[in-house]
Amino acid sequence: MGHGTEPEAEQRRSIVLDFDGTITVTDLLDRAALEFGDPAVYEEVETGLDGGRLPLREVITREFEPVTTPLDDVIEWALREARIRRGFADFVRAAQAEGWAVHVVSSGFEELITPILEREGVQVELHANRVDARSDGWRVEWRYPDDCDVCGESCKRSTLPLGEVVYVGDGYSDRCAALAADRVFATRGLASYLDEQGAPYTYFDDFRSIGQALALDLAA
Repeated sequence: MGHGTEPEAEQRRSIVLDFDGTITVTDLLDRAALEFGDPAVYEEVETGLDGGRLPLREVITREFEPVTTPLDDVIEWALREARIRRGFADFVRAAQAEGWAVHVVSSGFEELITPILEREGVQVELHANRVDARSDGWRVEWRYPDDCDVCGESCKRSTLPLGEVVYVGDGYSDRCAALAADRVFATRGLASYLDEQGAPYTYFDDFRSIGQALALDLAA
């Protein structure tokens, strides 16, 4: 769709990846909220999100207010529990070798994501929220504007780079940004939403299939 008008912007090619449930097999942010927070609060706000009564920003903020576990302990848990989709590191390196800029854009926390990306040996531009892991309850430091002109929420759309954008995602936080991208790879909740909207996308299970669709030369 093109997010810039100057000729040099139009020549840029970027791949934007969600993290939780996209790079990881399961949603690590959800699991952390359940593991270290209050399951009753989690259930209440997730039901509100699914029913359209609560915005995502309020949901994540409230889910992590009951968390009092030291950040280092949660990072250790995340490194132990994170399962990465097949082909991720090879996909990133192959895309970068072909001139794609690779971005990770997440509603999760930079403090939990960065150690996992480092472990996988990939270097990408990361845009994520931050967290003040206080002993009396974690406070989310939100890094997205909360007034998207399209969806009215704290939204990833504003972070999309100029030029051609391929978007890869799986869930609620990916909806508005995916609709603004030139090509979308989707799974799970995002795929269902795009079906409802009649919006085109390619279903994916792992990064090898995305690499093949983009004609990238992934390692065997």
